[in-house]
This record gives sequence, structure tokens and C-alpha cells, in this order.
Amino acid sequence: MSSEWPQVALREFTDLLAGFAFKSSGYTDEHTDVRLLRGDNISPGNVRWDGVKRWPKNGKLDLAKFVLRPGDVVLAMDRPWIPSGLKVAKVNKADTPSYLVQRVARLRAASREDESFLFALLSTPDFELYIQSATTGTAVPHISARQILDYKFLLPPAHIRAQIGILTAALDDRITLLRETNATLEAIAQTLFKSWFVNFDPVRAKGEGRAPEGIDEATATLFPDSFEESALGLVPKGWTPVRLDSILELSYGKAMKAEHRKPGPVPVYGSGGITGWHNEALVKYPSIVVGRKGTVGSLYWESRPFYPIDTVFYVKTSQPLIYCYLLLGTMGLPNMNTDAAVPGLNRENVYRLTVPNPSAEVVSAFGLVVGPLREAMDHNEQQAQTLATLRDTLLPRLISGQLRLPETAQTIEETLA
Repeated sequence: MSSEWPQVALREFTDLLAGFAFKSSGYTDEHTDVRLLRGDNISPGNVRWDGVKRWPKNGKLDLAKFVLRPGDVVLAMDRPWIPSGLKVAKVNKADTPSYLVQRVARLRAASREDESFLFALLSTPDFELYIQSATTGTAVPHISARQILDYKFLLPPAHIRAQIGILTAALDDRITLLRETNATLEAIAQTLFKSWFVNFDPVRAKGEGRAPEGIDEATATLFPDSFEESALGLVPKGWTPVRLDSILELSYGKAMKAEHRKPGPVPVYGSGGITGWHNEALVKYPSIVVGRKGTVGSLYWESRPFYPIDTVFYVKTSQPLIYCYLLLGTMGLPNMNTDAAVPGLNRENVYRLTVPNPSAEVVSAFGLVVGPLREAMDHNEQQAQTLATLRDTLLPRLISGQLRLPETAQTIEETLA
């Protein structure tokens, strides 16, 4: 019975370490160096590595205790809560090697058998509400290590903690697998886009009298077999460069404060991604969200109806949307910040960018080839969202003892089948 479970403080159950104060002057761009896990890299439920900073792997500092390992739980100490949830995540194998940065808390269960339970505990609405109430500061809301460790909860027996950990880990593992699969599919799409529209591999092959690799004969006939000079240098013959605004339009999102949002299934997008949910969409068709203020040049694909706020643009186009998404990913938008005080992306500067203009037939053929990859990614993301919702629904009742484990196990098994 949960009424018999002892109440304990988090400090009795876990070890907490705050990160190291790495100096930005020491950051590197070498992909072989070690990633730095900052608060910006934590989103509710998972670690994200866009905008990653790195540190020399053979540096002179002794950073052994700041090395993260799979199973660690990380919590942002500055702005720990955002409208889309608490910035807490579990470190997976794919997130290592990495170092813990200041103002990020690393929580590690006293026993490895409790790693999954710890993450489950810190993912509950009760802990989220506690952090919200304990957070101090207005300019930069923050929480201290002491406040985190002061959190009190009912501690289930070890065998129940183990079962809860196993069940939630099964859901988390499936969610992680789906999202890793999507990352692979997107990498395939990016590679194909680069081959066709950046390196012009089919054109080069035809110019050398070879059959282009990876495409059928009918598609190969759509490509020219020679190049011509342009303002961008050599481009495929007939692909005269055009301004980006002849391909797509960047429309402004609309301001909506968090207190004006009503519960619903519609994702609300800011430049950092989904910031909450609403009951009414501003855009009712698939589109691309582009960060305008804050996280400049960030890109998000959204197939569902959604609500972009005023810190982002969203794309309107008559071209295949997947072509536009991958094209924008090659334009260097994150490097186009025009405001030192508040990072911003100027729409006219983006419009002035020029790109080779392939024939409509080539672009359409690309959409037909890559479209199924995008459909598979949308399906995987929908599954991941369903599993995440199930996890978030079951967790509070499991940890409070309101839900019996056999019933939960059966529900999870049916969902994963």
C-alpha cells in the first residue's frame, strides 16, 4: 500500500552535481571534440544537440567528474520550466561523450537499478509543479541545487521501483528508437538533396558519359548533361540562379501569450520549437517553421495544424515542401543574425539569397523520391507522441501507487505490440 511508503527527500535518494564553468573562448568547432551539455540542449524529455558547443578532448583541465554517462538525468537550473514542460532529460548512449556545463544539474541515482525510476520520478507533474513553485528570479528564473534536493516524495519499495523503471524504460527506448530512425531517414534525404542540388552528381555523371547512380533512366533524362557560368559559378545548364523569394514566402507568426492559450492538441511554435499547446491553429496545412527571433534560423517540419508565434516565420510555397525544407537547411540561416542584442533573422536578407533553379520536373521527381521518407518520419513521430502521452499519463499514478503494476504492464504491452 502506498500509504505505508516512507516520505524521503531527493537528497536521500540521489547524488547531484552542478556543471563546470567552461569559458566560451575555449570552444571548438572540431566534430571530434567533446560536446558540452548546456541548458539550451535540454528540452522536456530529451537531449537535443542543435547549436552544440564543443571542448577539446585533450584539454589541460581535469574534467573527469563532469563526464556524463548513459542513465544520468540532467535538469536545467536556469529557466528550468518552459511552456512545453520541465527541461529534464535522461542521457542516452548517443549523447555521450559529453561534459556537464554550469547551471545544469546532473542527478545520479545511488543505485544503477534506480536510474530509470529516477527519471520517471523527475518527469512527473508533481515534480514539475514543485520546481515551478520553488523557482526564483524574474529576469532569469532559476533554481538551486539545495531546492532540487529538498523535493520530497513517497519512496516505493525496491521491487516496485524496479518494475516502474522497467516499464517506463521500455516506453522510452521505443520513443528513442523511433526518433533515431527519423534522424537516419532525414540524413538520407539530406544526402540525396546534396547529391542532386549542391554537388550536381547526376549532371556530372551524364557529362562524363556515365549513368547517374541511384536514379532510374526516366529520372536521369530530366537532368542536363553540361554546366554553364552564373553568378554562383558553374551551375547545371538551364538552372539559372533565382532569388529565394521566387521559390517560397516567409510569413510572420502571430503573438500569443502563454496565459491566452487554451488546452488543446495544436502545437504552438517559437524559435526553440514547441513551446506549448492550444485549441486553435493559425496554420492548418503542413509547413516549415523558421526561427526569426531568439534561435535564429532554426527549422522545424510540422505536418499537423499548428500555431506559430511572432518569433518565427512559416513557409508558404507551391513547390514540394520537402524540397523547400532541405533547401533552407543548406542556406546557413543560423549565421544570418542581424541584431547583437536580440538575435534576429531579417526576412529581406533571406529573400536576397540566390540558388540554382532546377526545372519543375526535377523538383517534382525529387519530391516523389523523398516524399515517402518524410511520410515514414511523420508516422514515426506520431507513434512517439502517442507513447510519450501514455508514459506521462501512467507515470504519476504508478509512482503514487494509484495504479496497479499488472494493469499497467498489460496496457504498455498492448501499445508496443
